[in-house]
Amino acid sequence: MNILLTGSGGFVGKNLKEYFKDFHNLLTPRSFELNLCDKVSVDEYFSKNNIDYIIHCASVGGARGLKDKDATIQDNVDMVNNLISAKQENVKIILFGSGAMYGKTRPLKKVKEAEIGDFIPEDLYGQSKLEISKIVKKRDDILMLNIFACYGYEEKESRFPSYAINQVLNEEDIIINQNVVFDYLFIEDLQKIVEFFLNNKPNAKIINVTPTNSISLLEIAEIVNSFVEKKVDIKILNSQMNNEYTGDNNILLDNIPGLKFTPIEKGLKKLYDYKLKAK
Repeated sequence: MNILLTGSGGFVGKNLKEYFKDFHNLLTPRSFELNLCDKVSVDEYFSKNNIDYIIHCASVGGARGLKDKDATIQDNVDMVNNLISAKQENVKIILFGSGAMYGKTRPLKKVKEAEIGDFIPEDLYGQSKLEISKIVKKRDDILMLNIFACYGYEEKESRFPSYAINQVLNEEDIIINQNVVFDYLFIEDLQKIVEFFLNNKPNAKIINVTPTNSISLLEIAEIVNSFVEKKVDIKILNSQMNNEYTGDNNILLDNIPGLKFTPIEKGLKKLYDYKLKAK
């Protein structure tokens, strides 16, 4: 297939590009080559390229510790609407939602897709994903895969798994500001999930893509610490647990019976080996 993969410079997009490059013809324009917020540019791009499928990874906002820019909602919604407007009717889209659409200012404990919209997120990124979910619900040609936390190769060094690994490799303490329970999906699992839905029709329009087993930052730090002989200290600055951030995956497992998730120990060891080799 000729697949338009947007956001190929980001963590998810980069890994999907690496995974699919030998099986499909990928079109991977960067933002400076194709402005997805500009309808004219998107229409022109589609007129010049034969596109069979769209995997939409591009988005703005949602960076941890940084305030979303004022145009976050408008930009993210415009990108989706422009792709819908430009594509042929039979071209399907896979795009990515976020646990943020459920509202991160409260505990999210195995939250279900049916709860989308019950709570309005305070952050603009979460609101943008919520608005996109409203578009998806009205269409049969779009699948929204909600990521809560994903880790793996080429993630930002500030992401906790990479941070913890870098600390043990540098023989420095692992500092946890506040412990919290996450659903950490290994990037290789996400690659296989996207591949499945490229070739199979889902039975739902919005699906949480989360592992069954959740894990805390402290547990991740302890696992990473076990990879080295010389252990480092693990320090938690705030003793209170932060809001849990996990999603229910029953719809995902209903779509992909027998789906096996990479055990967190195995995924972290793969990431550790990858970073050790690059060091």
